[in-house]
Amino acid sequence: MTRSTASLLLFALTGCFHSSPDAAVLAPLVAHLTQEPADQSNQPEYLVFADELTATVFKSLRRDTRYKIVPIGKPFVCPSDIAQCRRSELSVRVNKLMGDSAIATMQRIYPGGGRQPIAYTEQILLVRQNGKWRMEKVLGRAAIILM
Repeated sequence: MTRSTASLLLFALTGCFHSSPDAAVLAPLVAHLTQEPADQSNQPEYLVFADELTATVFKSLRRDTRYKIVPIGKPFVCPSDIAQCRRSELSVRVNKLMGDSAIATMQRIYPGGGRQPIAYTEQILLVRQNGKWRMEKVLGRAAIILM
C-alpha cells in the first residue's frame, strides 16, 4: 500500500470516530438522572442503554453504585430474586436544536414484571451559555402504558 493511500484511509477512518454533537447537548442530563430520589432498597437498578448515543452520554453511570449497566445487545438475566430486580431501558435524543437552545427527550421503559411495560418520558429544555450546555427546565412529563 502506498503512503498516500494509507494516509487517505487513516483520514477516512478518523472521520468515522468523531463524537456526536448531540452528545454534548445531552451531557447535562446525566446530572438530572442522578438527582432522582434514590430507591429505598440497596439493590442497584439494571440499566440498558437503548442505543450508542445514550451509552455515550451516560457512560459515567458505570461508576455510580446505584446502577449496573447491561451491555447493549446482551440478554439480561436478573442475578437475584425477580421481585427485587429493577431494570429499565434508557434512551435520550435531541428533538430540535435551535441555536443556543435545544429540546430533548429522555425516556425510561420499565418492563413491568408480568404487567404491561411503562414508559416514563420527559421533554427537557437545554440552553447553551458560554459554550456549555445546561438543563434549563423540564417542559413536560408523561407516563404511558405500552401495549
